[in-house]
Amino acid sequence: MQVTANGDVLTLDDAATAADLLTHLGLGAGWVLVERNGEPIERHLLASTALVEGDRIELVRAVAGG
Repeated sequence: MQVTANGDVLTLDDAATAADLLTHLGLGAGWVLVERNGEPIERHLLASTALVEGDRIELVRAVAGG
């Protein structure tokens, strides 16, 4: 299936979850906020949130500073 993540079209397995997408991109769930089709996904739901063809994902890296 194809999804769009931060404007880039990616091809993933048909059964991919939001957590699988992060693994595919080499990102850790603890450092990334994930939004699917305009709705945030809670971290504890990433592994159980199935992606579907055409999903639009926005990923924002959490940063700390002062």
